[in-house]
Amino acid sequence: MSAQSSFSDTYAEARARFVRAAADAGARVFTYEHPSATGPMGETLYLDAAWFGPRDAASVLINTSGTHGAEGYGGSAAQLAWIEQMGPASLPPGTALFMIHAVNPFGFAWGLRGTENNVDLNRNWLDHSKPHPANPLYAEVHPLMCPRHIDKGFANELVMQSTKLLSVHGQWALEDAITRGQYTHPDGFHFGGIRPEWSTEVISALVRRELAHARRVGFIDWHSGPVGNGELIFLCFSKPGSVGFAQASEWWGPRALDPEHVNALWGSKRPSRRGIVFWGIENLVKDHADFAGAVVEFRSARAKDNPLESLRISLLERWLRFEGGFNAPEAPRYFEEIREDYAPRRESWRENVITNALTTYEQTLAGLGRWARETGSLAAD
Repeated sequence: MSAQSSFSDTYAEARARFVRAAADAGARVFTYEHPSATGPMGETLYLDAAWFGPRDAASVLINTSGTHGAEGYGGSAAQLAWIEQMGPASLPPGTALFMIHAVNPFGFAWGLRGTENNVDLNRNWLDHSKPHPANPLYAEVHPLMCPRHIDKGFANELVMQSTKLLSVHGQWALEDAITRGQYTHPDGFHFGGIRPEWSTEVISALVRRELAHARRVGFIDWHSGPVGNGELIFLCFSKPGSVGFAQASEWWGPRALDPEHVNALWGSKRPSRRGIVFWGIENLVKDHADFAGAVVEFRSARAKDNPLESLRISLLERWLRFEGGFNAPEAPRYFEEIREDYAPRRESWRENVITNALTTYEQTLAGLGRWARETGSLAAD
């Protein structure tokens, strides 16, 4: 089976193939219809999940795709490849795999990173009843990054103004302010929302109900975007020295999690984060299970000539949402640029995604099996 065959051309195709393959493989399938958002053709949107393996498994791998909508093509293809090429027969004893497909179906269907509310779901998982994390520098950056037109005049102005900010704050501080998550500008970048998004609530309920018996929980959240050609970057958010970090290191190797190695692959020092899915799910299971895993990036983008070009994809999404609109003359070209950054159609990228994803599934599930044997428990207590 070729790597190309695992990839779909649209969200609707990816969704239909995932649900059909999961059902054919004997999975328990869960389907949640989005209550308000629709796709580009007015189609209904869904978040789907599939449970493979014993219901009472004490070791469970949660695997998500499409947290950042447009990035869902690689993750969906990886999930489909596992179902069709490895399947539940490859699971270690007492281990289950819980796949969640199209965490952000609106973004997946439209080819955008955020939800219908411009919320970054990987900044939304925190307690919204408490004061949101401060990000004061973002207020300075925001006006510079909201152009009415993405043209040469804007580019020149942004370079001039950002040079001033760089001289005061430094490059890493600016990158961190833009991407860590902000909760004050709904029309801005990496907006974390002011309440849980629909997807956050659905997944929270699923995890509470279906993983209440679990004793060891693994996590792989497929993403894409950094410059490369399908190579993997493992972003582990467990504290060094913790059980979770030790397990992730055992599964994927210490070098994969080494900060210097990760930063080299990322292209700069990793910014900080707020409200990520990783911590949200870890918090949901912490009272009854150990937790280990990572956000795993398929490197996908072409190299950019300068920092301004690196911001272009984010600028295009914001422009489509708040300035030009989805029906603007430029929209088809802009949507295609976004897709090419997150889900390129080149054959080499697709081949590397599937090869590396299947290897990661094999390593992680085998690691969960060893973890269970080490603790002497294959089934829920």
